[in-house]
Amino acid sequence: MPLPILFDLGLIIFISAILAYFAKMLRQPLIVAYVLAGVIVGPVGLGLITNTEEIALLSELGIVFLLFSVGLEIDFRRLRHVGFVAFMGGTIQVVLTFLLGFAVAMLFGMTNILGIYIGLLLALSSTMIVAKILADRDELNTLHGRIMLGILLLQDIVAVIALPFLRNIDSLFSLEFAGSIVLRGLGLFAIAILLNRFFFPRILDYAAEKHEVLFLTAIANCFFFIGASYILGFSIAIGGFIAGLSMANFPYNIEIAGEVHSLRDFFSIVFFSSLGMQLNFWVIQGMFPLFITLLLLVMLLKPVILTVIYLFLGYGGRTSGYVGLGMGQASEFMFIIAAEMFLIGSITHDFYSFLISIVVVSIVITPYFARGRGVFYEFFSRFRLPKIHHFIHPKSIHVLENPPDKILEDHIILFGAHRMGEKIVQYLKDRGEKLVVVERDPEIVKSLSRKGIHVRYGDAENEEILKKIFLARAKLLILTIPYADVASFVIRKAKRSHPQVRILARAHTEVDAERLYKAGADIVIIPEFVSAEKIVKKIEHFLREKKL
Repeated sequence: MPLPILFDLGLIIFISAILAYFAKMLRQPLIVAYVLAGVIVGPVGLGLITNTEEIALLSELGIVFLLFSVGLEIDFRRLRHVGFVAFMGGTIQVVLTFLLGFAVAMLFGMTNILGIYIGLLLALSSTMIVAKILADRDELNTLHGRIMLGILLLQDIVAVIALPFLRNIDSLFSLEFAGSIVLRGLGLFAIAILLNRFFFPRILDYAAEKHEVLFLTAIANCFFFIGASYILGFSIAIGGFIAGLSMANFPYNIEIAGEVHSLRDFFSIVFFSSLGMQLNFWVIQGMFPLFITLLLLVMLLKPVILTVIYLFLGYGGRTSGYVGLGMGQASEFMFIIAAEMFLIGSITHDFYSFLISIVVVSIVITPYFARGRGVFYEFFSRFRLPKIHHFIHPKSIHVLENPPDKILEDHIILFGAHRMGEKIVQYLKDRGEKLVVVERDPEIVKSLSRKGIHVRYGDAENEEILKKIFLARAKLLILTIPYADVASFVIRKAKRSHPQVRILARAHTEVDAERLYKAGADIVIIPEFVSAEKIVKKIEHFLREKKL
């Protein structure tokens, strides 16, 4: 019976491709197109696909490969600096939202077991969607990105522990059962540690000599942990994540992540489409008051709780707001948990569809929250609350920085100090130039601060940052950030406040370069054609001749 499955997959990809073109033309998130494709071809729409169980099974591989990619890119040496605050803030959020969800279920007259499901629905966020948005926006290594990954890691552990308990609800308070889960979980991590320590150092060096062999080794490792997780009673998604972690500390992790990228994207499309197939408007209509209540709690109250937690931990309005808004959705683990509970008869089909519908709607809305987070922050930052300012002052961010202790004039500002920017920083430091760096990777910020370089943590489009680095008094701006829209904003802002400033920017493509020239850049470099050393020579020419 493989032909119908291949036909269904082909139909999903075909419809998704058509809708993706419309989404791109209308500047809408592609996730919306994929979910809409599932709605169209599924039972709610045209009913072209009825084989939703097999499609759902294949879509789980989308979660697996995404978490495998996330695991590959997690550097625990970097994550440990935010590990405590992520664990503390995440624990508070999980407990509060779980209790809140349980209380809401009781108010609506539900049983205790349904209250647990509602509590988990509110407590957990989507590792898949958050990691995808962070990766697409190149924010995995930002301060808010690392905090979010730390919280998601904690939530995933909660989900992994919850699933076997929910399968054996009668053993919920059994120490013997809890001990077996802990032992199995530690066993899975022990396998990953042993492979990382004794197997991969030898095998990966050999496999890297052949491109295909390296790729096959990585995929084989992923499926090995999928099987091990399944045998030990855990979700296969966790197996993919641990497989990525087991290979994360090797120099080939970025290459492997790049190779898996296309495979991950393919299965991600199937995953989002399968969610669309399970969207049930009739169930939503029948439970509409509860649906709206839970959706508001998931998408509004949970972000508010997280934002307030990190405000009081000293991470400032912008970072705290980014963390909160980014986590305002239900988790794909609810898809797995609800499916398991339906199979064992713990919940009805209608309630299963209800839970999945909340997951789908919250995931679809999340990219819009990510797009509008700057607007949200600017709006709420207008409301000053002097009495609590002491508690929410971003002291935890300022610890990273080395801001100028006086007003700077005739200085150079560098936006982005990673890779290409690193050589530029070293050159300007050796020349003794007055330099201010804006960077959003906290590790780079701390490193530059230790070297005595004036550095500010933040995004280039943050107007508060632009004021603090004395943008209107600079003689030269260097933008190595890869986003043309952000760079264009900074260029226009700089030219309006200081028309004489000279601007050197980078672009990925000739189209982006044209945009930056129109915005007012004097020189635009495309790294594929020009090396960092040539950019340094351009800067040297400007400093000597006072022109680009």
